[in-house]
Amino acid sequence: MAAHSVLDVVSKPGDRSSRASRRLVVAWQHPEDRRIEPIGFLSFDGRVYRFAYIRNACSVSGFRPLLGFDDMERTYSSEDLFPLFAQRAMDPRRPDYQRYVERLGLEGEQPGPWEQIARSQGRRQGDTLQLFPEPVVHGEELTCLFLVHGVRHVHKKPKILNGQRVAVTSAQVEEALAGLRRGDPLGIAPEPENDMNTQAVIVLGSSSVPVGWVPDLLVADLHRLRSSADISVTVEQVNGADAPSHMRLLARLSATPAGDFRFFTGERWEQLAEASQ
Repeated sequence: MAAHSVLDVVSKPGDRSSRASRRLVVAWQHPEDRRIEPIGFLSFDGRVYRFAYIRNACSVSGFRPLLGFDDMERTYSSEDLFPLFAQRAMDPRRPDYQRYVERLGLEGEQPGPWEQIARSQGRRQGDTLQLFPEPVVHGEELTCLFLVHGVRHVHKKPKILNGQRVAVTSAQVEEALAGLRRGDPLGIAPEPENDMNTQAVIVLGSSSVPVGWVPDLLVADLHRLRSSADISVTVEQVNGADAPSHMRLLARLSATPAGDFRFFTGERWEQLAEASQ
């Protein structure tokens, strides 16, 4: 099938699920040091898609404007999902499509491209871009879904959690994942001695076995949120060992009372298009 015909399918609006975040952080992973930095926002209001860079993009070493988005001080808009992001949604005509949406916890639904990329983080093999849903607030509850990071690496090095040294094997991680079901509670614990990020937060499965990490883009705000709200993390979807490692565990974070707390605020998150006006 020609590339343009695939985009014709996946860029159509599809299901406008009210549960999907209306704004995604676009993040870029440095190809050498592997650090993930936010560089823009992709939003959808039910009719129009928009992309704009944020101030942080200007300070990311090695970053260059994305293909099709050369002007960093412009807001881009389109009634169809931009090709750069549309190609991160799976064509419904592919034979593995149903298994893919089931792994995203979207079985029984008809997810459009937006719902797909909001769940999958837009990950592609060998790619440097990732997408992260912005947590949403309904009444006094703040919620977000996130794919647990580093599942295949979590056993490789002992961790210091709550002052205690914790070491697990890959078999223990697999056993903990296999014992999870949708709705089961997950623990979270700060890992201040993490070599890559002193704000890192570990996700704990059954028997408090580390099974991965909360995405780094969430942890700074998560630490702030913990001081003002009750936080719970539960299993939204768990997949077997045959699934890609980044899709093994989808978690739901809930916090109450949310008050006026919002993620992704502050100077580095300011949109360059707004600042230049």
